[in-house]
Amino acid sequence: MGLYDVLFEVSNEDRHGILHRLEEEPCNVTKIAKGLGLSLPETSRHVSRLCEVGLTRKDPEGLYHLTSYGGLVLRQLRELEFTTKFREYFTNHTIAGVPPQFVKRIGDLSGSVFTENILDFIRQIEHVIKEAEEDVWMLVDQFPLNHLSLIIEAIERGVRFRILEPRNRVLNPDLEAMAPEDSHALSRMRLTPSVEQRMMDEVNAYIYLSEKRCVSAFPTLRGENEYKGFTSTDETSLRWCRDLFQQHWGEAVQRKPAPAVQVKRGKLSTKVGSSSRIIIIGRERPDLDAQAIQDAVDNYDEVVLRGRFNIGASTININRSVTIRGEGREDDIPETKIYKKGWKFPFLSQEFMFDIRGEDIDVTIENIHVEDFNGTCIGTHGGNSLTIRRNRITLLSGLGRGLSFGSWGDHVVGITAGGETSRGGFPGGVMIEENYLDFALSYARGGFVTNKGLEREPNYRPDLQNHETSICIGMNICRNLGKVIVRNNFIRNMNARGILVFDNWETADIEIVNNTIISEVFGAYPYNNPMSGAGILVQSAWSEPRSGGRVKIGGNKILCDKVNHCGIAVYGPAMYQEGAGKLETCIVVDNEVSLKDGSIGVIIRRSDSTEVSNNKMSGKAYYGLQVTGSEDRQGIDLSAKDNKFEDNDMEGLEIKEPDEYSDGHVDGRMFTGSDGRSATANVWLNKYSEGNLIKVKASETVIDEGEDNTVTSESE
Repeated sequence: MGLYDVLFEVSNEDRHGILHRLEEEPCNVTKIAKGLGLSLPETSRHVSRLCEVGLTRKDPEGLYHLTSYGGLVLRQLRELEFTTKFREYFTNHTIAGVPPQFVKRIGDLSGSVFTENILDFIRQIEHVIKEAEEDVWMLVDQFPLNHLSLIIEAIERGVRFRILEPRNRVLNPDLEAMAPEDSHALSRMRLTPSVEQRMMDEVNAYIYLSEKRCVSAFPTLRGENEYKGFTSTDETSLRWCRDLFQQHWGEAVQRKPAPAVQVKRGKLSTKVGSSSRIIIIGRERPDLDAQAIQDAVDNYDEVVLRGRFNIGASTININRSVTIRGEGREDDIPETKIYKKGWKFPFLSQEFMFDIRGEDIDVTIENIHVEDFNGTCIGTHGGNSLTIRRNRITLLSGLGRGLSFGSWGDHVVGITAGGETSRGGFPGGVMIEENYLDFALSYARGGFVTNKGLEREPNYRPDLQNHETSICIGMNICRNLGKVIVRNNFIRNMNARGILVFDNWETADIEIVNNTIISEVFGAYPYNNPMSGAGILVQSAWSEPRSGGRVKIGGNKILCDKVNHCGIAVYGPAMYQEGAGKLETCIVVDNEVSLKDGSIGVIIRRSDSTEVSNNKMSGKAYYGLQVTGSEDRQGIDLSAKDNKFEDNDMEGLEIKEPDEYSDGHVDGRMFTGSDGRSATANVWLNKYSEGNLIKVKASETVIDEGEDNTVTSESE
């Protein structure tokens, strides 16, 4: 009988099952058949074939036994059975560096449970340390700094440690950038006889082992540890891990403490390791987490964050090209969490979670859930390109988290994308997509401190100077030079602006497309504005004398259910210096605006050549469209000219009748009217409008107070 004859016989599932049954105890045909659910004729035929190839034998009493040869074959099949069961894992991971004698015994891990979830895998490692009473052995790709506290606790109860790591490990545990207590703990580890550390050239398997439990894994084809593998408490698996560790331990050399390096502002004066990628695991300790992230950002091209991080009141400063990404998503929410704690409110200096500033740098931040911060979450001061993708930025409330500007209120901003005042940012482009922002998770889906229900009244204005509410802005797009795309974001509960675009350079080309902006909170009436808030507001020049470039606002959904909100606003300059001008072009197309008790659907103020088409407005508002200008100031043209409004659907928009509030605010800017009586309409063009083209349906009302405007009514 040859190899293929034997392979043919054991390839049958029933015969393979018979071998396993006979490994347990000798059996007759009847007992085998009953145990495996086979018929007697089938069983007789199978055992006869197994006897013919020498895998089994029959004794005089009619009992079948596994032969010594059969036991050896079954043992060898167990290795193949194990690797086949986890073929997907071994397709993407390699055991090429594992000594051959251990590859032949890989089936010893058959009693293990495969753990694919990264956090579960890490928890299993923690169990190894927590449950140990005698020894813990670790064969790791980098010093297990993330488990330092557990290691210290284990040492204190008498557990001995052996730690094997590669010479070129990613993290150096001898950094002086650590909290004093952790630095002291590391010193204790180097000195205590309870901890032995050795190094080897390369680690080709990962093992965490105590006398009770083992966790094992293998590197990916790229040589990385992705924290997926096997965990077990059975003796066979423990023996395999123990033997492999001892094999490497005997070949390794004593680890000598590396010379310390100085850390200043979180940056290493000497780069550790040569890898361009690093994984940082959150400890929820501000004295460790902020330093670990900063060191990684300063020294690696790709920083992967895993777990939960508390960076205290610190800021992560980014001044070189880097990609920072969180690891894992569950229910489409990033599993990596970061939050700030410990600042004192009110504060007058700008604060950030991430502060990006540098020349010609390319930065990406993605898949991170920021759960709390103060000031601005992601702030920028310049660079070549910026990508902010699939992040989640949430606050229980904006209260107590905003940068205080006196009577202008406390400003809380999710993302600011742009350059510094004197020079624009990101000529290589900005991409902000698929982010989720919500700044009012508390207060029954609102973040506004009520004042006996007065905020429901149109005349009510919150006391911003005394912090009655914060000014919450989802995104600031400002001072950009190049292409900016803001798309597919979900922005919720911004009581001032969902997306604010201002002070961009004339070369900027900005697209605000396919975003969803929902506000369930009362507006803050920022900057003495008559509107409580706006879904999207674009302004050419607000604080700097610029024209603002080209802007497209398309395919967005804006739903605001509190009083006096505006859907989309397009503004010209608000400051009057040489260089301040109007947008090069602005297109407002295919948007949906729903205002439950709103002010204006779309407003064009002091701006020219804006095209508003194919938009749908619904709900209630005083005006569907306003086109308003004002007197020229210091030689700056502040009229509203040559705007177009056509093919828009206002059928579902109820124009509110004049009321006490509108009658009390007739000023030619907020409301039109005369003798203290206001007038409302689908479209209002004030006296500073000129040469605008307005197309409405016959049932829609228009108030035209301007010059040379063309208003046409189409039949229903």
